[in-house]
Amino acid sequence: MSVTDGSRFWYSGIFVALLVLLVATSFISRLRLETVKQTTLDSSPLAFSSERAAKVLSGLLGDESPHPVDSAANRDVRHNIIEKLASLGYHAEVQDATSCRSAEHTCARVRNIVAVRDGVTSGKAILLTAHYDSVPAGPGASDDGVGVAILLEIARLIEQRPPNKNVVVFLFTEGEEAGLLGAEAFASRHPLAGKVASVINIEARGTSGQSTMFETGSNSGWLVDRFASTSRRPLANSLVAAVYTLLPNDTDLSVFKARGLQGLNFAYGEHFSFYHTPLDNLHALDLGSLQQQGDNVYDVLNTLVNADIPDDNAMGNVVYTDVLGFGVLHWPTQWGLIAAIALIALFAFATWRLRKYQTYSRRSVVYGLLGFVASLVLGAGVAYALTYVLSMLHGPANAWHTADTFNRLFLWTSVLLAVISVQRLVARKSDPTGLWVGLGWAWLLMALATAFALPGASYLFLLPSTLFVVCAFGTLISAHRITDHRLKVLQALPALAAFPIVIPSIFLIEIMLGFNGGTGVVAMGALIGIVTSPVLPFAKSRQAPRVYTYTTYIALAVLVISGVLSFRAPIYTAARPQPLNVMYVQDSHDKAMVATGTAFNHPPEAVLKAMGKDAALHNVFPWTDSRFYSVPVPTAELPSATLAVLNKTKTSDGWQITARIDAGEHASMIELLFPKAAGLQSIETDGQRLDYSKSSGNVAPFICRGDSCNGRQITLTLKETGHEVMIVVESRQLPESAAAIARARGDQATSRNDGDQSLVLGAVQL
Repeated sequence: MSVTDGSRFWYSGIFVALLVLLVATSFISRLRLETVKQTTLDSSPLAFSSERAAKVLSGLLGDESPHPVDSAANRDVRHNIIEKLASLGYHAEVQDATSCRSAEHTCARVRNIVAVRDGVTSGKAILLTAHYDSVPAGPGASDDGVGVAILLEIARLIEQRPPNKNVVVFLFTEGEEAGLLGAEAFASRHPLAGKVASVINIEARGTSGQSTMFETGSNSGWLVDRFASTSRRPLANSLVAAVYTLLPNDTDLSVFKARGLQGLNFAYGEHFSFYHTPLDNLHALDLGSLQQQGDNVYDVLNTLVNADIPDDNAMGNVVYTDVLGFGVLHWPTQWGLIAAIALIALFAFATWRLRKYQTYSRRSVVYGLLGFVASLVLGAGVAYALTYVLSMLHGPANAWHTADTFNRLFLWTSVLLAVISVQRLVARKSDPTGLWVGLGWAWLLMALATAFALPGASYLFLLPSTLFVVCAFGTLISAHRITDHRLKVLQALPALAAFPIVIPSIFLIEIMLGFNGGTGVVAMGALIGIVTSPVLPFAKSRQAPRVYTYTTYIALAVLVISGVLSFRAPIYTAARPQPLNVMYVQDSHDKAMVATGTAFNHPPEAVLKAMGKDAALHNVFPWTDSRFYSVPVPTAELPSATLAVLNKTKTSDGWQITARIDAGEHASMIELLFPKAAGLQSIETDGQRLDYSKSSGNVAPFICRGDSCNGRQITLTLKETGHEVMIVVESRQLPESAAAIARARGDQATSRNDGDQSLVLGAVQL
């Protein structure tokens, strides 16, 4: 096939245009993820105001102490919420219950706060929920103080209006961070739970960023429609919802989903390094994130309060995606498979007829299909290789450093260079039209596969596939008069769907999983490879060698500069601190040590220096092989917990033992570890039962969190007695020997999740 100078111009011009469009779309996509501005107090009293909500939040948190489940600090927060509800004209009911969840082997006493805005009918209820407890490490201003403040601001707005058709229930749960315990208590035992028709849950996974509708119920299509029609700057897609179901993460919505209820889950997730740390405070809170989260919830609620809400099984399910935040495309899930099959049939017909007017080889079609596969596999492979090499250089815990912008440039440029280089090899002995047809088949087959196996991800391929079919028919219809350069323009059009649909998903994965989650980087690399595939028909370097050469030089320069700046960035900074808890550990022989860090999370030099020259990796806990940096210290003689047997009864297949847990007044958590040989079957407390009949592992844990654990009675059902049971009591107060080491962390390391703690180990024979 001869190539004229004009053809060379069109090949090179479209090649450059596609790369420029890819870069521009990436820039716009990231820009559209920036937070919105908050409103001020002088805005309409009937509009959601982040400034009003932030003032309420400041009053709720007081001195910003951590307030985990069933703690004195959380009682203060609960009191503040109830007072605020009373000032708004609501009567707050407190559901006081013991709640347990077998999946977490955890029990705690929870006090849920329930307030109701009655409707004009006694029909269906809309549940708005957020949790008011924090993790032990931090004050939880965003997670989930913002959710609480949003509920209170919406309660104020709803109270000013005439009664709506549907009931609105405001639920402030306790114990979410301990294992969704408050939601479990409400869903299983509160009389209002049976009236709930839909749930809106509010969460956070960072301290800033755009509000994302990141999860739905299994059949929540009608609710997605309502969100799509109201959100001012929507950020949502069914890929994120599908991926979230595969991750080991849960929110209170999980409890309601498990009971067949439909709902929407909102959260923001930028600045993840502050999540579950002392830095999740009011100072770090982004009022723009609060504003958009509040707007999303309030706007969708306004469409529900007077609506005829369908039954759960009648809401349908949808595939959906926002388009750069300007709107939401959505369609019933079952349409995806039908559409994919129809598109394949249409493309097959159009390309079969096209062979009469455009000559292309079957080998080129195969190369086009393989070029897509190579782009996907190579993108994932390059991302994995970069992470592997960086982990060898910097350590597996934090392979990628703190310079996100340069990390992003380094990853994207590495994948683009590798993928386009392979595309040029594939295209060298192929004709562009054949490559384009093969590429279209690849997108269509991916659309069919995802519509069948992972419908939530099918939009990534269905929308570009539609343009492949449209362009194939456009070429066929005008085949008698189409010029070569017009053909090339038509062949480039599918990129107009691929770029704005796929690229935002790459950034959402970056926000959700980050660079140091290996799965996230590989997924980003695979999608970068996929979104680059429309360049394949224009990658024939012999037709415009200078353009490809100059493009390669520019990409190499960006690669080197971004790589150097990425490597030179510190591993941790005050804005991206290292998560590092300090533990005082005292055993049953009154020997004590301070432990922190692991082989995969090396403590800062200042911490090791404070620990002394004897600090080294040791096994600290007898039930795990994990090793921590530790050093012996004088014992603080903290009191241990005891398990007093009150009754012991032989049963037909084992023993039933009633016992009481006793611990000191500062105990915040008590854990019992039963050896596998004991054959633990169940634990009951206060009418709640944990099932251990199918548990695996060498030990079976029972965790009780909160002040009410001291003096709690439990009933054990086990197969054998005479075995030693480990008993661990945890408190939040560190002896000075450990506190001095904690202070040595400086501002580039911080406690996280359960935070710094004193642990006293003991044992008892049953």
